[in-house]
Amino acid sequence: MMSTEFKVIQPTTTVYCPERGEGWTLTGITDINEKTSVMFNGKRFTVDAREVVEILLPNQLARAEQ
Repeated sequence: MMSTEFKVIQPTTTVYCPERGEGWTLTGITDINEKTSVMFNGKRFTVDAREVVEILLPNQLARAEQ
């Protein structure tokens, strides 16, 4: 089980989604249970903070290491 403890995610943090490509957070994330806005290809999406923290951010970190 993932811990609910995490560092605050700053606005403009780069994330990656296989379907939508590279994007960035428009708002900071301070709680795992909140919603946040993420910009992909000039389009704003509202996503769960949990998706950003557990999926989109690790995806981007993995891409950056390649």
